[in-house]
Amino acid sequence: MKKVLCIGSVTTDVIVTPADSIPDTGTLRAVNSISTHVGGCAANASIDLAKLGVPVMLSCKVGKDSFGDFVLKTASEYGVDVRGIVFDESCNTTVSVVCVSSKGERSFLYYPGSSSSFTENDVPDYLIKEADFVFVAGAMLLSAFDGKPCASLMKKAKELGKYTVMDTAWDFDDVWLPKVKDVLPHLDLFMPSIEEASKLTGETDHEKIADKLFSYGCRNVIIKWGKNGAYVCPSGQQRKILPTYSHIKPVDTTGAGDSFCAGFLAGLAQGWDFYKSAAFANAVGTHCIMEVGASTGIKSIDETLDFMQKHSI
Repeated sequence: MKKVLCIGSVTTDVIVTPADSIPDTGTLRAVNSISTHVGGCAANASIDLAKLGVPVMLSCKVGKDSFGDFVLKTASEYGVDVRGIVFDESCNTTVSVVCVSSKGERSFLYYPGSSSSFTENDVPDYLIKEADFVFVAGAMLLSAFDGKPCASLMKKAKELGKYTVMDTAWDFDDVWLPKVKDVLPHLDLFMPSIEEASKLTGETDHEKIADKLFSYGCRNVIIKWGKNGAYVCPSGQQRKILPTYSHIKPVDTTGAGDSFCAGFLAGLAQGWDFYKSAAFANAVGTHCIMEVGASTGIKSIDETLDFMQKHSI
């Protein structure tokens, strides 16, 4: 099976359930659970891929602190190749407080930390050479890497014959397109969410969004559409909306988009086409939302395929 290199954002997620509102000043309210998990787009995708059974490497930056140690230990335990994790004593590990509502939806309190200081020089050349897929995850949260540095790395990966992929995260700086436009012509596949893609293009219709992304130079586009599934747009082929398992009530949607990306790359790593890979990715995303935590619910490829046989869309 082909190997994936996940590059980009990592956090420690402190997940609070339920958190429908913040208590009034000076008061206290009990919640059902508070748990700590590894999060961030690159870390989530790498752990998901490892749990699926895909060979995967992780390149990210953490601080020399207990959260950084937690990231390294957790990723290693799941079988992720962690040679690309850089420890930097000048910063603290990125942390997200994930507030999960009683309906399973999320909001975040985010400390940028180590992910914002991650640079192109933090990615060893030997990891790129070993990979078949180079996946930048969490673009627009990588302040020192977004834009021209990311474009330079992906151009190098393309020249080495690698399949280049990128997804995005919500841009808290509200800059959007300028952070990624230089990278898009060097991508074989771009996988933003519908909300992020709308911000990037200024369009709201999914077909117009895809048209605009292709005009920026992307070779293939997938738009993650939450409970609606995904809009799959392989270059020169039929565009399709592939629905997901919307009858399954989410427990926690943390990491759902990352798990879709992992599922899709797992499909490509086995030689599947875009449509089969996206259908599988929807099933992986469904497993994600069935448990608390970004990667807790992810199963192996065989278990996920068995789920697909037993459950209709």
